[in-house]
Amino acid sequence: MNVEELKQLQSQIIKKNKICNIVGLLLFLIALAIYLSIAIPKKTDIYLMIIISFIELIFSLIIVMYIKSKANDKDIEKFYKDFKNVFVLKSLNNIFTDIKYYPEKGFSKNFIKNIGMLYTGDSYNSNDYISGKYKDIAFEQSDIHIEEKYIEEDADGEKEEVWKTIFLGRLMIFDFNKPFKTNIQVASYRFEAESLPWSKKFSRVEMEDAEFNNTFNVYAESEHEAFYVLTPHFMEKLKTITKKINCGIMFCFVDNKLHIAVDNEKDSFEYNVFEPIDEIKIEKEITNDIKLITDFIDELNLDNELFKKGE
Repeated sequence: MNVEELKQLQSQIIKKNKICNIVGLLLFLIALAIYLSIAIPKKTDIYLMIIISFIELIFSLIIVMYIKSKANDKDIEKFYKDFKNVFVLKSLNNIFTDIKYYPEKGFSKNFIKNIGMLYTGDSYNSNDYISGKYKDIAFEQSDIHIEEKYIEEDADGEKEEVWKTIFLGRLMIFDFNKPFKTNIQVASYRFEAESLPWSKKFSRVEMEDAEFNNTFNVYAESEHEAFYVLTPHFMEKLKTITKKINCGIMFCFVDNKLHIAVDNEKDSFEYNVFEPIDEIKIEKEITNDIKLITDFIDELNLDNELFKKGE
């Protein structure tokens, strides 16, 4: 599919959506007119009339949502799939090599559990899996949304089920040219505490950089290994990119790879099907999403071969 065909598909979706809205409005007006023609002559209580009219409105909305789902769901699903093939995949291939892109797949829950750096909560979803190379550094990334269920009780003893997002963002995994022997976690204070299982498993390490200690919590299996990996020069780079991204961020050194969790409360590479297709705007937004990947490699100098020998 090309851009013009995507626009035609979008036009069909919008047209069907408008028809459904009109049908819903007509159903509500007809139902309201019938009810009022009966209620007014009987001098029905005004508050009862308002309540019944509101119920009719709710039922009309439910009917409209059902009609929309039957009329548009398959087309909307096709639009999102084709949008990512037309725009996202093209942009990825312009910047990376060896690209593999699976919009509907992501890191599995078991994969995240095995890494051990994030709790997987009571609800776990992941999509937009990408793997490839940039400056010959291999990487993987995926969007992740993790929620936890809580039961809250009000003053009257009524219990309510509440879902809280504990992570919404991206996990990126990069080749790391400096070998290390044990796991290390560097989590900014803005990172949700509920997402940090290592804080209970490993020892907290105080680094020699006071600003770094005021920005991050460091947990490691070995204090010696933490000082070996987190050199003064590398800590400066971590501080710089954390300030630039300006959200909760966690760096984990696991299995000789750098794992970075970015809790930016954003689902990347997405688009509103009802928003007019502006190719320039879309490409700019996709470029910004891609830049989050390239910035880590560029600003942390992950492609520096000298890093293997230490800094």
